[in-house]
Amino acid sequence: MGFYQNYRKAVSYINPELEPDFLLAGAFFLSAVGLTYVGLFIDLMLGGLLAVLLFDVAVGYPLYKRAQRISQMERVLPDVLSHMGTTLKAGGTIESALKEVAKAGYGPMADELSKMIREIKEGKTFEDALMSFAERSESMPIKRSVNVIISAKRTGGGLVSALLSIADDLRAAARLKRERTAKTMVQVLFIIIAADIVAPLIFGLVSGIMLFLGGIGGTEVPPLFSTIIFYFKAYLAVSAVFSALAASMIREGNITKTVIYAPVLLVVTYIIFMVVSGFANTFFAV
Repeated sequence: MGFYQNYRKAVSYINPELEPDFLLAGAFFLSAVGLTYVGLFIDLMLGGLLAVLLFDVAVGYPLYKRAQRISQMERVLPDVLSHMGTTLKAGGTIESALKEVAKAGYGPMADELSKMIREIKEGKTFEDALMSFAERSESMPIKRSVNVIISAKRTGGGLVSALLSIADDLRAAARLKRERTAKTMVQVLFIIIAADIVAPLIFGLVSGIMLFLGGIGGTEVPPLFSTIIFYFKAYLAVSAVFSALAASMIREGNITKTVIYAPVLLVVTYIIFMVVSGFANTFFAV
């Protein structure tokens, strides 16, 4: 599935009546306004970074909400399977187990289970309704779990034991993921602080001193100083991108999250650099 199809589905989760094309057009317009206003009256590079950030927020927010919805479903999946297994073990039917779980308040998962119940009432088999649910979920753990459940039911392997076994495996996998996230928090914070806070502070201070020294006597800043400051900015931009890449790989295990992190870190890094540089230039000029 391409990006545009994923984006359309993500927007539909937020508001089914919202047209994705209009949202993209609005994002382009806001980016153009930010680039024009900030770029012309404040700083061209800052305007460009803000334009990228505005577009990234407009495009990334629906995708973030979609990912959040999938994450919520995956988080409650072990509890849902255990709940269904317990109900079936007590003598309930599949439909009664689905109804009970749907009323238990499992967020987006409850909504999907309610759709399954309606589909079964309309004539779909349990297997077909379950497969439709797996496709709508867009979650690999849910799809794998559904395949195992259907295989167990068709082969007579014991649906209750399959549900409880899958729930235990999913809990173990979720526990490992939480442990990895907790253990890598310090490394991620160190990378972000060093690359996106400390580095622009130091380079901003040096840049401000250079601007002060270059402007002594009312003369223009020497071209060499301007070139060095330009390289400072280029280094900080590259450093911010690589810090976003490292954070997304270490913490999320997903390189695509760089698209979300990078614009934010670029804007923060550049603003810190400009503020410190301007402050240092003014401070030494007093």
